[in-house]
Parts: sequence; C-alpha cells; structure tokens
Amino acid sequence: MTDFVIGCYTFGAGGRGRRIEVARHDPASGRWELLSDQDLTEPIAGAATTDRDTQRATGQAERGPESPSYLAWHPDGVHLYAAGEESDGQVWALRLAPGGRGLGVLGSATTGGAHPCHLAVDPSGRVLITANYTSGSVAVHRLRPDGRIGDLTHLVQHEGSGPHAERQAGPHAHMVYFADQTLVLVVDLGADLIAAYRLDPVAGRLAALGSSGLPTGFGPRHLVALPGDRLAVAGELTGEIALLALARDTGAASVLDVRPASDVTESPAAPSGIGRTADGRFVVMANRGPDTVTSFAVSEDRLSRVDEVPGGGDHPRDLTVLDDRVYVANQESDSITVLRLDPETGELGATGSRFDTPSPTQVLPIPASPTTPTAPAGGRS
Repeated sequence: MTDFVIGCYTFGAGGRGRRIEVARHDPASGRWELLSDQDLTEPIAGAATTDRDTQRATGQAERGPESPSYLAWHPDGVHLYAAGEESDGQVWALRLAPGGRGLGVLGSATTGGAHPCHLAVDPSGRVLITANYTSGSVAVHRLRPDGRIGDLTHLVQHEGSGPHAERQAGPHAHMVYFADQTLVLVVDLGADLIAAYRLDPVAGRLAALGSSGLPTGFGPRHLVALPGDRLAVAGELTGEIALLALARDTGAASVLDVRPASDVTESPAAPSGIGRTADGRFVVMANRGPDTVTSFAVSEDRLSRVDEVPGGGDHPRDLTVLDDRVYVANQESDSITVLRLDPETGELGATGSRFDTPSPTQVLPIPASPTTPTAPAGGRS
C-alpha cells in the first residue's frame, strides 16, 4: 500500500478541485481509497497571522490552499508545503493529520510574485524556495521550528527572454531543485536557462553562481537528476528532452544530447512531468499534446527512446515514478492513471488502475515512516 497527497487546480484557477486530497493505492490489486473523507482545511490553532487570517477575522471564509498545484514535503515527512498558483502568489504550510487521513492548514505567506508553480524545501528543513512562474522570480522563506512559514528573506528576479512570442516574452521560473545541501538549480522556461545558486540557509539568501543556456526556444520546464551528475530536462516548447552534465562546484550544466519527446506528429508534444527509475537507468516523461507517456534509456552521454504509450487520460500534467509503477495526473480528464514500468527494459503498459479526482496536477507519495517531532529543524523567523 502507498499513500499519496494529490495537488490540484481549484475553481479559482479554472479547475474543479476541492483541496489537496489524500488517497491510498494498492499496487497489487490496483484499488484506490480516498482517505481525506472529511473537511480538514480549517486552520490549526495558533497559525501565524497572514492576509487570509485577516480575511477570516473580518468575516471572509478561510478556504485553505487555493489551486495548490505543486507540493513539497519537509524532511520530517509530516509538514507539507503547497504553491498556490494564483496571481496573488501564496505558499501554504500544512501538517499531516494523525493517522494520515487528511491535512490541517497551518497558514500561508506571500511569495512576492504571481502564479507560483513549484517549490522545494532545503535538505536541512530550514528554508522554503518557490518559483514564481508569471513574475519570473524566486522567493526564499525561512521555516519556523513548528513548520510554519516565516519571513520572506530574499526575492531574486530573473531576466531574459526567448523566441516564442507568447510564452517567452520574459522570464518564467518553473522549477526549483536542490542538487545538494546548498546548490539550488532553478529552471526558467521563458529565458531558456537553468540558473544556479548557493543557498545560505541561516541568512535565507541565494548567491548567484551563473546560468546555463538550453537550445534556443527549448522552454525548459522540469528536470530530474541522474547518477553521474547528469540531468534530464523536459523541453515544453520544442517538444524535446535533453540530457545535461552538471558541474557541482559551479552549478554549470552542459548539453550532451537532445531527443524528441514523442513520435506522435499530429500535435505538439508539450512535455510536462518527468521522472526516473530508482537506479537512474530510465527516464519517463508525460506529453500533454498526444496524451502519452514516453520512456528513455539513459547511457553516459545520450538518451534512447524505449517506449511510448497512451497515458490513459487527457492532458497529463505531471507524473511520479515509484518502483515499477508510473502515476499520471491527467488534469483535463479528472483522473490519475497507473502504468506499469518494466525495470529491466523500460517498457510501459497499462494496468487498468484509475482514480477519479478533479483537476489533478501532482501525485506525491507520503513518506513511508513520517516522524512527528514537536519542532522540525527550523531557522529564525
């Protein structure tokens, strides 16, 4: 059995989701069970004061996270953070309920930008970093010892553009990734680059190391790290996947190989989520144009396409690879489908397992043995 939290788009962002759902999947039988069977979006007592607390005090309802499109766990496996992908960018702190059957809201904080779409907690659990997509900026917050979100300590503005008139008129930070304890990589779709920073977790500030360019118009969206200091990057705008070599001392990344994301030519591939097998031999990527999932074999300096199959739904926004299963969040068909992944060959196949949930955007496993400390490792607030 594996438990998951499921991000979504709510009505405020054109979606149909209610909240972050909690669900359980049995890989053997394919059965799903909804665990968040009661409304657990009320704030937890003692939550930090935020604009939404003020709204609640003046009679406006506290609705919990609005369009929590991407989620990230604290290292303690109990505290969860959500990017509220709206024009008034917010990040939310939540806590896993006892028994793991829901989430309680701790509070929220502004990201200083618009439409935050991805976030990550540093390995020490002291800092939260968020990518503001529309603003093309990166926000840094301290995390308090109780898991709540503290001060906005740094806001870094990206610069640059690309040849795609509609999507690359300016920078669009799309993903944050910790390559090690303090090396932060930020994928920018609008500027065709991956920016590298060194985090000072005590001060909550980022020092720029430089940036690495991707092919013109590539539109990098998400990346996944591979053994041997390599990265696989989804190119949303060109419909490609790239293999990069990463220099950890400088954060510089150089392109080794670029391949088409899909063999279907009737529509643009529009890659979205990307994942990998535990051993790093295979990379798996979702394609929102043809609604497929593609697998690639990884060698030292190149990628080779292994398989491409229907994802089982419409507009697969993200996917998660876990053991020999691929969980696909199909945003427009309101479903999560499960594919089988052969760990020896990389071939994909349908399992028939499906979970209906509105406007899913991410399927994130709940840590197998979450701890319940009274105060996770935190920084100053």
